[in-house]
Amino acid sequence: MKLWIKILLLVLGAILILIVWGLTLDKKFTETSTAAYIQTSHALFEEIGIDPQSHFVNTQGPVKRVHYYEMGEGEPLILIHGGGGYASQWYTIMEELAKSYHIYVLDRPGSGLTDNFIYGDVDLTKHGAAFIRSFMDALKLDSAHIVGHSMGGLFSVNFAGIYPQRVKKLVLIGHPAGGTETIPPQVVMMGLPAVNKILLKLIGEPTIKGSKDFHGMMLVHKPEQLPDIYWQNDVNAQLIPGSARSFNSLLENCVEFGGFNEAFLIQNTLFNLPHHVTFIVGDKDVWDTIENAEYLASKMNNATVHVIKNASHLPWLDAPEESAQLILSALEGN
Repeated sequence: MKLWIKILLLVLGAILILIVWGLTLDKKFTETSTAAYIQTSHALFEEIGIDPQSHFVNTQGPVKRVHYYEMGEGEPLILIHGGGGYASQWYTIMEELAKSYHIYVLDRPGSGLTDNFIYGDVDLTKHGAAFIRSFMDALKLDSAHIVGHSMGGLFSVNFAGIYPQRVKKLVLIGHPAGGTETIPPQVVMMGLPAVNKILLKLIGEPTIKGSKDFHGMMLVHKPEQLPDIYWQNDVNAQLIPGSARSFNSLLENCVEFGGFNEAFLIQNTLFNLPHHVTFIVGDKDVWDTIENAEYLASKMNNATVHVIKNASHLPWLDAPEESAQLILSALEGN
């Protein structure tokens, strides 16, 4: 047998072993992981002097029990986090928004304290719309303003497209998922099932250093300005039973080798929305370009783009005051 064939077989065999290893040696975490996340979320809120109320509500699906934080009075404002996020990640702007609105800060399915969810072959367009609709139905909210981040932006856009009468104004902070097929190459690799499982095993259990490195590369421009409790809370969020598996299944569903899954692109929906839509993006956001946000806005009925300097994909962590004021201005404008 030729040498190159032997080498190829060895490589394929090693990959197969790693895949099997990834399938059979999945880490098992206890409920203490969830308790630790609850504790550090409260500590994170205490860090900036806020005390949002934590609630659960039973819905008609796609998951039964949804967790959310609640603050303030006034018109309802729903905040929906991104793919690897969780509700307490909004902590820097919750108080400012709650001065003018009754805010509902949700954990998406499979994230934070909301029920686990495996995305598999789920139609994300219908799933996101159904999730928001069932939450609003459960709380008897006829309509609301919505702020969506990244994957939460995709959920929000699709909800607005299917149920336009239930959305007042829409804010997309950080580039929304599905705004373009082009996504960072490392995310493409993470979305390939075999590679995903291998990478998980090589990376191992989440650590504060790993969280800081990933944030600095993909999410925030100035990770050094975030408090220590933020990093511990982020690690604890990843350790919640089922959270990592849910996020990985989401990536595998929406990412293809060529980029974002065409079936879940949101451009056409955006172009036909009757609402006023505001894009708030950081100039250091690696997930998409300012030019594409401006292109999307130019094709829409009523859209505005605001750029925050020295901010990345989570601009409210890099520039909380500016992010909050831009959101409020978008909601209060005519």
